[in-house]
Amino acid sequence: MTVDSQTHQSAERGFGLVELMIALTLGLVLVLGVVQVFVASNRTFNVQQHASALQEDARFVLSRLSSELRMVNMYGCLNLSRLPQSIQDDLPGAFDNPIGYAGGVLTVITADPNNQVFVSNTTASVSHYGAQWLIATNCRDQLRIASSGDVNVQAGDILIPLRQLEYRVQDNALQVRTNGVGNFETLITGVADLDVSFGLASTPGERVVDGNYVSSVASSDFNRIRSVRLVLQLSDSPANTSNAQVKTQEYSLVAALRNRMN
Repeated sequence: MTVDSQTHQSAERGFGLVELMIALTLGLVLVLGVVQVFVASNRTFNVQQHASALQEDARFVLSRLSSELRMVNMYGCLNLSRLPQSIQDDLPGAFDNPIGYAGGVLTVITADPNNQVFVSNTTASVSHYGAQWLIATNCRDQLRIASSGDVNVQAGDILIPLRQLEYRVQDNALQVRTNGVGNFETLITGVADLDVSFGLASTPGERVVDGNYVSSVASSDFNRIRSVRLVLQLSDSPANTSNAQVKTQEYSLVAALRNRMN
């Protein structure tokens, strides 16, 4: 056999076992690297999605609560303290404490804006306005109120629908109930905690908060409430935050009451 023939046969032998094992190993390493990048990217995407969802939930619920709190003790053109004493004595006792927090339930009484002025005498249904109380008033010295059925409306009156809203956290969900009837409805889930505290003025005549926020207020001090602070904690695993993909997010809001309580 000549030298040229031996060289030709050697070139046709192809890959050996060692070369094949090296190629397979390099391919496996490459595939594992791609998989690792994909898994990391997917985990990052999921974390961002969870964080974004928590932010959206917090923005929604805090915006709603802030709006409701700012409307506490707001009756449009009507100032209850300027009504004749005989009318004030007939107002529901709940009007004395339009905001409260007891047993983990935040209760607020708010008015729905309504600028309609009636030009003739008529009646208005409480249920039609979805109200707990429906007030018909001339905004000066007359007021008629009903909690069910109809209220008599006179020419020149406007209507002020009042709702009672109750917020609570149960089973890691923030729930709301309207007008004290029916079941609580879920607004958002993933609630790890909701802390409610109140800023009080030193006296009913003062306009600014004095001292630290407090978590409970005596009924005799409700006219000193000037603001409400909400601290909301959200998690994608609120029952066991140690298992969460995203660190527990805390959002805080201070809502100043638009109308003083006195």
